[in-house]
Amino acid sequence: MTGLDQPARVVAVVGGISATSAVLRRYAAVIEETAGLPTRVIASDYGLHDVASDVGAVVLVRTDPERVQRVRGSLVGVPVVTDQDTTAIALAAALHTTLSRADRAPQSSQVVIAGARTMPGLCPLVLAAGIGSITTWNPSDALVFPLRRIAADADVVINLVGGGGRFAWPRHAVPAVIVPDTGRDPLLALPGLLQTLVRHPDTRLTVEMQHACALALAAATPPGNQLPRQADHALVTQVADAATTALLSQGDPR
Repeated sequence: MTGLDQPARVVAVVGGISATSAVLRRYAAVIEETAGLPTRVIASDYGLHDVASDVGAVVLVRTDPERVQRVRGSLVGVPVVTDQDTTAIALAAALHTTLSRADRAPQSSQVVIAGARTMPGLCPLVLAAGIGSITTWNPSDALVFPLRRIAADADVVINLVGGGGRFAWPRHAVPAVIVPDTGRDPLLALPGLLQTLVRHPDTRLTVEMQHACALALAAATPPGNQLPRQADHALVTQVADAATTALLSQGDPR
């Protein structure tokens, strides 16, 4: 029986320095209940030096970006996905539904990503969506370029830093605003994406796969909402199918 034939590949849910045991257990429960994949919780990403042979994928939760790169470099043949990866997928899906309902074509839309440095993977994903104009802004820009001025002509602001104080813009000039929900967004695409990653060892998550997952989330979003309320079995299947199609269309990225 080959590794691909074995049904019980384990997903390791691994915590960074700010991840509590309760958060890790919640991730593990969602993965087990909706994706049907057994999980193993590892309290710290420093415990990954000797990953068991039955681990089919690793989920890093609240891990520093530098640590993410080290983990990805040290794990051979084990796909790695982070909560930032899946949050970016959800934000890209929310952007799609927001523009669609405003009857705005992506190529003619202006999007501001406020706090872009906190989620480096989001800008490439927004670019993949075909957005015509993308402006990245960070709090260090505030004195010279206030966010309210940068966002004045935008169709959508993806706000990763909050909207109070000097970062605020006038209420009468507010564009559509997307704010991540840390309790929901990282978990929407994760179970379906993991089903695909576990079935394809040596796979690295690509922007194309993330974009496909974002479109699947957008397609499953109820009218009047920016995103699905939660990951259920139907959504898991839709995301897994989209991720697999994207993966196979480009060949297994290694």
